[in-house]
Amino acid sequence: MGEPELTLSAFPLPLSPRTAPRAATVRIVLASSSPRRRELLTRAGIRFAVVDPPPDPPLPPGVCADLGCQLTARQKAVAVLEQVSPGTFVIAGDTVVVGPQGPLGKPGTAEAALRMLTQLRGCRHTVLTGVCVLAAGSETEVLGVSRSVVRMRDFSDEELVTYVASGEPLDKAGAYAVQGAGADLVEAVSGRVDTVVGLDVALVLRLLAEAGYPSPLPKATDVALQPSRRERRPLAPMRAVQRA
Repeated sequence: MGEPELTLSAFPLPLSPRTAPRAATVRIVLASSSPRRRELLTRAGIRFAVVDPPPDPPLPPGVCADLGCQLTARQKAVAVLEQVSPGTFVIAGDTVVVGPQGPLGKPGTAEAALRMLTQLRGCRHTVLTGVCVLAAGSETEVLGVSRSVVRMRDFSDEELVTYVASGEPLDKAGAYAVQGAGADLVEAVSGRVDTVVGLDVALVLRLLAEAGYPSPLPKATDVALQPSRRERRPLAPMRAVQRA
């Protein structure tokens, strides 16, 4: 197999003369094939390159979901660590949806998506996003996990079938995308919305600082829960929130 493709994400960020030399020598690499995680870091104003990690290896049986998503994130980061130069900070994330009957992966098929969304319909569930940051050329590694609670509407069978037929849920954890048409199925989010999308940017920035990233980092803001195309009921007592 060939080497994973390395692409540079460049953003129009003004750099002062004081910070420009350091930014040229200290790199951030995102170990992810997810366009959603790339977009979240882009919105935060972070310069980074991308290396696609290999497929996720299975976790040992009996590992709880919050630890499992952190370990999977670490496996992704370690998989690309040898491909980057010393001084580079590698970020990886993994998202797990925990439904009423346990963790849900990516459905892959329309039938599996229908089963997952039927399980989530009208219920609350937890979304966990584990993050790992490794510093290449050292033994520094930091991990963390972010949790949000999502309440789904009691959507109709027709809405369910229409959404699954769109194809959007097939490669999404839990079979829905809160940043896409799947927002129509969501009643409310308690916690950070970007955790549900796939990467808690505030957690990423904190872990980068803990790992020793030397350059100034931007302040993290959450993404907004997209308004539904249908009229929503009031979100109380749970509300989509913006957190710094």
